[in-house]
Amino acid sequence: MRRWVALAVLATLGVVAAGCLGGGSQHATLSPSDALAQARGDGFVKPHRGPGQSWHCARPSESDSPAYRPNYSVSFGDKRVPPTSGNTARIAMMVVVFPDAATAKQCAKAGIYGAMHTPVHPSNPLGPFIPYKLIDSTTVKTHMHAPGAPGSEGPQDDGEYDTWLAHGRVLALGLAYNEPDSKIVREDLDQLAAEIAG
Repeated sequence: MRRWVALAVLATLGVVAAGCLGGGSQHATLSPSDALAQARGDGFVKPHRGPGQSWHCARPSESDSPAYRPNYSVSFGDKRVPPTSGNTARIAMMVVVFPDAATAKQCAKAGIYGAMHTPVHPSNPLGPFIPYKLIDSTTVKTHMHAPGAPGSEGPQDDGEYDTWLAHGRVLALGLAYNEPDSKIVREDLDQLAAEIAG
């Protein structure tokens, strides 16, 4: 089953994670309208403001962690990875702007940790965990299978690639189902997050 709604679900649950952790900003973080204009100017597909759910940015065992309210979020796509003929999305990307860089960094770290510690049985968050492969410091591959296995949307699809990174106050997260698309997701997220962070 496709996890196109995975980013929205993660946002709702507030389970988040780590990676390419940018330094301080040289310019002010973009406003919501300027961030949308930046995404459109970069040629990203259908950028739009997202809901403002709170994020917990904690490990599954840290149920008493505080909730962090973002300033805004933006979701967008890439014309290099269009939907399938059945209009099923093949990637998902979102940037979330928090009041401070420490929160974005903490959320990125929590996301990577969560991707590497996805329980086999959701009722037992302490494990056992599903197998994973660390692609780089920002991306974890899970739900691995042979390319094009039954249920895949494309012949290259071989798992789920979760990406989490932070630039200043901006947390960026994405989902893809094969390595070439995951590379595009990482490039897009890194670019737009850095631009929004300033």
